[in-house]
Amino acid sequence: MTSADIQFIGGNNIAIKIPKHKYEETVHFYKEVLRLPYLGFRDGSHAFQHGPNTLWLDCMLNYSQQDVWLEVNTEDPEEAARYLREHRVDRRDEVEVYENSRGYWISDPCGTIIRVNPRKASE
Repeated sequence: MTSADIQFIGGNNIAIKIPKHKYEETVHFYKEVLRLPYLGFRDGSHAFQHGPNTLWLDCMLNYSQQDVWLEVNTEDPEEAARYLREHRVDRRDEVEVYENSRGYWISDPCGTIIRVNPRKASE
C-alpha cells in the first residue's frame, strides 16, 4: 500500500468529553430528553446508540468546557501514519492511553482529537 492508496472512513465512536459540573445534566439530556437508545455505563462512560455510531459521554474532572473526539478507521494504520506525517499531522498519543492497540491519536488543525484505528474486517 502506498500513500496514494490511504483511505480513512468514519469510525463507530464519537466521544463528548464533558466537564464534571455539567456531566449529570448532559447525561440526563441524552437519556431523558432526546431519549437516545441507552447502551449502559461501560468503561467509565455512559453510552448511547447514535445512528450507526456509539456516542460516549465521558466525565472530565479538569475540563472547563466540552470537547468532541472522533474515530476514523483505515486498512493500514502504519502506512496511514507515514501519510499523515507527510502532511504534517502530528501524533497526539499523550491525550489518552489506549494500550494493546495498533491505533493512535491525532488532531485536526483546530484541535479536534481523532482516534485512528485499524479497519475491522466487517467494514
